[in-house]
Amino acid sequence: MGVLAEKQAQVKAILEQVAQLKADGDALVAKAQSLNENIEDCGKKLIRAEKMISGLEGEKVRWTETVARLTSEQGFLTGDCLIAAGMVSYAGPFISQYRTNLEKLWRDKCEDLQIKVTEGCTMAKVLGNDVKLRQWAVAGLPSDNLSIENGIIMFGSRRWPLMIDP
Repeated sequence: MGVLAEKQAQVKAILEQVAQLKADGDALVAKAQSLNENIEDCGKKLIRAEKMISGLEGEKVRWTETVARLTSEQGFLTGDCLIAAGMVSYAGPFISQYRTNLEKLWRDKCEDLQIKVTEGCTMAKVLGNDVKLRQWAVAGLPSDNLSIENGIIMFGSRRWPLMIDP
């Protein structure tokens, strides 16, 4: 009986060991399946990333040109903003011809003071937003320079702008 009890204890220990090995094996199989799924997901992501990169290669040229243009325009920012701010602040009551002369006078004065200004800088070029201008045109705003400038002054002012629109 003693030998039998001893052999039964050994069998029980072996069965526990087998159960533990089976549990470990199942865990490893589940981990292998999870890793295979991760490999598939990474492969799909890699394919998408390659497509995206190849699609954006053409944008590299455009972005490089845009960065070069913006870098060159950075030196003119102060003068351009000065002219645009002056037009928003002071040009509202005047007719188109006087506004054009005022912009030219301010550009000349900036050059005298050695403030860099973009050639032909106007308020509409500095503050104009193509999307808004199209929206205004669709809403019925005439596309002449005076009307566009008036719209920019109206929406660029924090308070009530003084304007005379014939």
